[in-house]
Amino acid sequence: MTPPGTRRELLTTGATAAVTGTGLVRAGVALAAGATTVPETPEQRLIRLLNVELLLLFSYEHILGSSLLRPQAQRVLTGFRDHEQAHVHALEQLLPRQGGSLPSAPTDVAGADRRLAHRGVAGRLGQLRGPRDAVNLLLDLERVVTGAYFVALTKLQDTTLIRLATEIMASEAQHEALIGELLYHGDAQRAVPYGLIQGQQ
Repeated sequence: MTPPGTRRELLTTGATAAVTGTGLVRAGVALAAGATTVPETPEQRLIRLLNVELLLLFSYEHILGSSLLRPQAQRVLTGFRDHEQAHVHALEQLLPRQGGSLPSAPTDVAGADRRLAHRGVAGRLGQLRGPRDAVNLLLDLERVVTGAYFVALTKLQDTTLIRLATEIMASEAQHEALIGELLYHGDAQRAVPYGLIQGQQ
């Protein structure tokens, strides 16, 4: 059998392994070895994912609406903003089926900055001094979002949720790589410094 050719196909294969009790679930058990875990419902996990996605979408919209970005970054990041809108929509479609209520998105920069601090992101939307600050903040937040999906894949049991999470995680990982290229054009070692896709947990 020919191995998967793309990062998304590889992650989808990993999702299938997770359903059978191998792959990412086993990796997650190893990561959590010795830790006390509290059972979590699919609804609670979806809400966690939606919260980080809504923060990321707000951040993209705020930065794209500013005058900070250079034209090339504006073009690239506009596409990523559109992807985030699709991610939010897909998660919102699943949440009511799990009996959950939609979480609220940030409504202003101060609120978004509090959420960024809570997530351990160094940058603040209200303190951006130029294009590099803006792009670095989005890169850091993309890594947090990727990490949220990595953790989710160690916990989810529903095959529909697992498949959606792997597809979105693949998209976020692609964002990470291309934002890294914006920052470190031509320097692959710095643009994509990690061999494994785990994000920041």
